[in-house]
Amino acid sequence: MRLLFKLAGLAVCLAVLVSAPAAAQQCTLRAGYDPYGVYSYNDAQGQAAGIDVDVIQAFASELSCQVTFVEMPWTRVLLALKAGELDMTSSASMTPERQDFAHFSIPYRQADVAIYVRRGESDRFALAGLRDIPKTSLRLGVVTGYYYGEDFEVLMEDEKFAAMVDPAADYDVNIRKLLHGRIDGFIVDDAGVMVSAVRSLGVEDQVERHPLSLPGDDLHFMFSRKSVDALRVQGINHVIKRMQDDGRLEEILKKHLDWPAKTGQS
Repeated sequence: MRLLFKLAGLAVCLAVLVSAPAAAQQCTLRAGYDPYGVYSYNDAQGQAAGIDVDVIQAFASELSCQVTFVEMPWTRVLLALKAGELDMTSSASMTPERQDFAHFSIPYRQADVAIYVRRGESDRFALAGLRDIPKTSLRLGVVTGYYYGEDFEVLMEDEKFAAMVDPAADYDVNIRKLLHGRIDGFIVDDAGVMVSAVRSLGVEDQVERHPLSLPGDDLHFMFSRKSVDALRVQGINHVIKRMQDDGRLEEILKKHLDWPAKTGQS
């Protein structure tokens, strides 16, 4: 009888040992997104779609991860990541503030930063750089919570520059404010998203891109430090690198874009 008990106990131990690795390898990701042009949007069935969604699904499939997409405003996405209520998001610039609560993947694409004004009004605003905005009295729209680069962050510390900046909830609000004369232009962190937005609103012929050239950030997937460990991010980085090398990433970009994509490299 005692032998039977020993054998039963051994069987339980073996079952725990066998099942532990499988449980440890289970992977679920809650991916937050705010509709963002061709990069993330809701399709005709109300499902998450777009470049970022396709890339996430590709690396998740390779790593046997189950992904749930959760739509919410960008400011809430950041708060949820910080609290560990979401695991990840996409198209994120790496900043010191965000690094306090998030891991970042290697870059997978690059932002195309630009300023848009009403059609025919670019010549009104002679800009050699962002610092010229107060001189030209250009009232500049931005989206709350978006990152427009280190130069912009530094300029926001200047009272005269900050006084010309007018925040809004999203691209669509800024486009309407521009067309109604409430702002003179607005800076976009990704021109590809702007193109999608003006097409959606049917106002392509009413706005134009200002000729000022602005540097664009490398963009990353961002993961909550509270719910995703660095080893998981390292595994995702390996898959992204393989997708860059074998052309799968470029294929996803081309599938959604009307022009050649600029992809970030590790």
